[in-house]
Amino acid sequence: MSQFRFDEQKATSLRHKITDDIRKAIFQGKLNPGDRLREVEISKQMGVSRGPVREAIRMLEQEGLLVSLPYKETTVAEISGEEVRDVLNPIRLIIETYAIRKALPNIGEQELERLAAFVTDMKDGAAQRNLTKIVESDLAFHEYVISLSGMPGLLGTWTSIYNRIHLHFTIQGQAYEDLNDLWKEHDKLLKTIREGDPERISAAWAEHVGTFRAAEA
Repeated sequence: MSQFRFDEQKATSLRHKITDDIRKAIFQGKLNPGDRLREVEISKQMGVSRGPVREAIRMLEQEGLLVSLPYKETTVAEISGEEVRDVLNPIRLIIETYAIRKALPNIGEQELERLAAFVTDMKDGAAQRNLTKIVESDLAFHEYVISLSGMPGLLGTWTSIYNRIHLHFTIQGQAYEDLNDLWKEHDKLLKTIREGDPERISAAWAEHVGTFRAAEA
């Protein structure tokens, strides 16, 4: 495993708490793609039995954040440029451009203010060099737009790939020389939403999703 160490767990901690701690370590960049996770080491560091750690690992495998192969150790999942280009980006684009068209009639000043607040949080994160804050605010921006569509099925589809997108954003964000570029991209999206032209919004969204890619693996 990397030099990162997990905190000792209290007696009241359960499988979900362990799962959250491992997930948080991945999203905060303390555990990177390809890093090995050893069940025995984690259980010792957390002060818990191996059972709930094993269950947490299984949950994170289902979320696409960990990979365990037969007779091999568990590692933090990696995301290839091919997966981003051919799977994640197309799914995102279909969901989000459809969602924003459905959401437009539901977007008033209150909703615009909330979207602006997410952009402000991203801007603050850039000033603090806090990539975790930027990524979480970025995801909140997109998820809120989808929720405004009033179509639970779309949000459910988004949720199913949420963790893979989160991992991708975390990895890709590290490649940005200027983190301010991230909030500025969303400020452009917000401006097009304010203008209310569906075609311009779709074009802006396609450009945004298309420019946010991982390097080819």
